[in-house]
Amino acid sequence: MSENKNTVTIDISGYGGELVLGEITEEQHEYWTTLGDEALEEYCQDAFDYVDENRIPEDMDFLDGEGWHECDNIDHIYGCDLESAWISIDLPNGETVSYDNAYEIRDKYEDAEDDAFNDIGEGYWLEDEMIREERECYTSEGNNYCYDTGHYFTAYASEKGQFIWTEFELPEGHEFDERRLVFNTIDLDGSDFLNSISYIFPDDKPGEPTELDNEGGSTNGKGWECNLFEITRPDKE
Repeated sequence: MSENKNTVTIDISGYGGELVLGEITEEQHEYWTTLGDEALEEYCQDAFDYVDENRIPEDMDFLDGEGWHECDNIDHIYGCDLESAWISIDLPNGETVSYDNAYEIRDKYEDAEDDAFNDIGEGYWLEDEMIREERECYTSEGNNYCYDTGHYFTAYASEKGQFIWTEFELPEGHEFDERRLVFNTIDLDGSDFLNSISYIFPDDKPGEPTELDNEGGSTNGKGWECNLFEITRPDKE
């Protein structure tokens, strides 16, 4: 950290990973379901060699000979589970504060008065806005209303380590305020999945915080899995 700088560093580490979600055809779904889970996993781990060695029909190669992470036309997510993401904040004065997760920061202010956050913005309510859901991503079959009916492929590489590291300078005369942090999440199969973090600078509108650059990413792989599923819904009466 440079001297004479009003600089804050945030490190967020925990458990998470990379998830992809892509749409495939009914024929591809039936083909790989028939071959079984083991064949699907071998194919996804090395599609190019698997197709070559097993003479897979070209129209069944939904990865186009590429890696599993390329089948992501629906969604591609990288981040960590918010509940297990511990937070370390280095302040300009040399002090470090730590939290088990973002909920711990938010819950510190659950008994605050209605006007306690007016210095951030008129009508701003931290309990509802510190953790903000950007979108949903559900990988369940059947009555899944996130996407159109059809056939889908999903794969998830689980990892442990640092997912976010950011360093930013505060405006002159502004003291870091943890209440101004915003944790942007994705509802991943019912859990809050941290995607990025933002900060409400003095000139920002509370609804339009500044997203902080993420220079982090030092993780160790813990596992990998893939799956096919079908979304069906009852016909409307």
